[in-house]
Amino acid sequence: MIQQEKRIKREEKILLRLNELNFATREQLQIIEKLGGDRNAQRILHRMEKDKLISTVRYEKKIYYLSNRGKERVGSNQSKLKRDKIKHTLMRNDLYIKLGMPKDWEKERPINFNDDTLISDARFKRAGRYYFVEIDNVQTMKTNYEKIKKYKELSRIIKKEYHYTPTLIWYSLSETRKKKLHDACVKHGLKFQIY
Repeated sequence: MIQQEKRIKREEKILLRLNELNFATREQLQIIEKLGGDRNAQRILHRMEKDKLISTVRYEKKIYYLSNRGKERVGSNQSKLKRDKIKHTLMRNDLYIKLGMPKDWEKERPINFNDDTLISDARFKRAGRYYFVEIDNVQTMKTNYEKIKKYKELSRIIKKEYHYTPTLIWYSLSETRKKKLHDACVKHGLKFQIY
């Protein structure tokens, strides 16, 4: 009985995490939810998939997401997920792990300022300071440059009001694009990091 209660509690934690992340690989869930070794994590996720709590799609490797039954179990109101967002979401998850899994990580929350709106891929605070995350996956460099200009204005407002400069974090898999992002951030005087 106690084992079954522990299993149900662990499954609900995984379901809630998938509700937050949308998509995740076994490795990501294994790290974030501390599922132990590879075989243990595979066993847990396989059982959840067999019980139809989670679904999978193949995208270079198995990608997990909430099934309808899993959504019901945790009371999720998650809408239908867009498969064209898988790569972007997995990159965001990887960066979340690299940054030490910030507790107040918020994804895609609009920021309104000066009659303008900016939606960062994620944001969090560390030591009372804002960090904004941008995943460079499929958007054009023109779009990235426009976002950098908006971040320059947002940084100016935050510096004036809170007396510190927020950090913009870019995550890209392309060395060429990393260089272009670096140069654009330097040109606009932003405080930034690139992974």
